[in-house]
Amino acid sequence: MRFVKVRGDNAVCRPNCPEWISAEGKIVTGSADALERTLNASGGRRLPIAINSAGGAVNDAMAMGRLIRAKRLAVVVAHTTISPCAKGAKTCNDAKGVVESHGAYCASACTLALAGGVERYISPQSYVGVHQMTEVIQQTQVRKLYKVRYLKFAGIKLELSRHVVGQETSTTATKLAADDSVDYDVADYFAEMGVADPVMKLTMTTPSKSIHWMTADELRLSRLATVWVDRANPILADPQSSGLVGSAIDAKSPSATQFVAKASAPLPDPVSGHRATLEATFAYRRGGAMVTATLAVRDAETAAPLDLPGAGAYLIFYPQGAEYRAGRLAAAAPPRLAAPLAGFCKLKRSGAAAVVSFVGDTPDAPHLAPVTLNPLAADGGPALFEEACPPKPLSSRAVAAPLAVSDSKSP
Repeated sequence: MRFVKVRGDNAVCRPNCPEWISAEGKIVTGSADALERTLNASGGRRLPIAINSAGGAVNDAMAMGRLIRAKRLAVVVAHTTISPCAKGAKTCNDAKGVVESHGAYCASACTLALAGGVERYISPQSYVGVHQMTEVIQQTQVRKLYKVRYLKFAGIKLELSRHVVGQETSTTATKLAADDSVDYDVADYFAEMGVADPVMKLTMTTPSKSIHWMTADELRLSRLATVWVDRANPILADPQSSGLVGSAIDAKSPSATQFVAKASAPLPDPVSGHRATLEATFAYRRGGAMVTATLAVRDAETAAPLDLPGAGAYLIFYPQGAEYRAGRLAAAAPPRLAAPLAGFCKLKRSGAAAVVSFVGDTPDAPHLAPVTLNPLAADGGPALFEEACPPKPLSSRAVAAPLAVSDSKSP
């Protein structure tokens, strides 16, 4: 399996397009270690995993799932198309591409890695399949070729020297039904990840030479899918809503794709004769490169929306002094501003942002006194910062030891 950190390539979001980890191909021995190296090289970002795989080694698939869960990552069944490197480029470390759910699949052992996601994004245009576990036994025969020098004396053949000049190898593979212990280990793993039947029932009753593509109801009941993605591209490139998008399967659950913090503060000056409150809603989607801020003004007593007179507003992040300009504030259409994570995450240390509203239609017109907000202390603030601005990764994998399943075993 190949792991690549990819940034979206779209003119509307450059240079702050969303990012994700592309996981494509067969899961083999060492895939979990390769995933960990890729994640550790991503600066601690909780990037979603876009997986497209027919399965492979059970042991590494479960290790991948535990690593994904320990780092609290989301998984989406989707295929990544990576743009070719620029002509003459020595490396392609800054990969760019697009991600699509159309025709993507996660089958066999891939479902174990999928189960590790804190959220599992499935589209009607993608496929999730299971079948019986199998054990592949490989036998390799090695035939060495020698150059030998002999001496014949008195009818006796004596070997003087022997040197290896090459070798021939042949490998045969025999696929057998896995023993019960593998089924028990996988069943325990699914339970650990919060995935229920009918996954194991379908896994044990579908012949290994066939595959059962799970229906929407089966994915929902088992919770192997927790978010429905109703579009071909599961990651939005719009700078004001970048990141994973979907609808939580459980309608009672909060948004599975967006983290929101709401902060408010009284305006020092009245608006149209009313005491007023400025509200700022900060939102972040998994995998996005931007945090959006929506500004609104309300009557302090009735909470009715108000128009703030003037040419617009500035959202200023302190202490770095980054400024983001909004147009005229209107009750019917509250303005939205998009701030890159590089600037927003600095508030995790300083913990404050100032909103300054200007009145009048000229730059030298008087303006209202600034209103200071603290997104980190706001309702939902800690969770938003934890997701958008996580700490740097640990040097070693903080997950339980893999189950004792042979690397050669795969469903």
